[in-house]
Amino acid sequence: MPRSAPLPALLAGLACALATPALADDRFTDMARQAEPLDSLAGFVERYVGVCKDPLERAACLENVKAVRRGVDGKLYLAVLTEKASGLVRVENRRGGGFRFLVTPFIDADGLGLTHGEPRLDGQGRPAIGFIVLDAAPSVDTALVDAALRTGRVEMEILFRPAGTWRLKRRGERGDYEGMKARFAAVRLVDGRTGTEIAAKVLP
Repeated sequence: MPRSAPLPALLAGLACALATPALADDRFTDMARQAEPLDSLAGFVERYVGVCKDPLERAACLENVKAVRRGVDGKLYLAVLTEKASGLVRVENRRGGGFRFLVTPFIDADGLGLTHGEPRLDGQGRPAIGFIVLDAAPSVDTALVDAALRTGRVEMEILFRPAGTWRLKRRGERGDYEGMKARFAAVRLVDGRTGTEIAAKVLP
């Protein structure tokens, strides 16, 4: 199926924030030690979703995809986003001071999506999914956060478990949007230069 349109450009209609208190403690680090780090998120998602276009190889390709899914479903993986992180994070000032981050759990993996749960089409036919809300800990240096945001050095770390695939029909054009449905276990924002944790959340 065609996958010509870049997914980040299709996320303007995101809403439905999932607001719970931030959990900036050692649990993210403890979980990350048990996770398998990914060198190529795009390659991982493509192998999982499967791009089986050649009619002669389709049957074997689909069998390989099934084997990949059996081997990874439910396991914990760690993905680190650098350049793409800034496009997924919106910053708000929370009541009482400090930073609140609205994170879009819809990562473009070279035309396929990695999402926390399953997206839907909004009224304009674009994929939409709810935000994950992270509040920076009160102890975080606001000057450091300001500098990290200003210079684009905020990085995102995601712990997730694969949980299936999704497909949405494009409106007004051929093809589908498609990707991997996952359960995000935790999300953390860090200053890419110093490694300082800015905000973290362990999801229920």
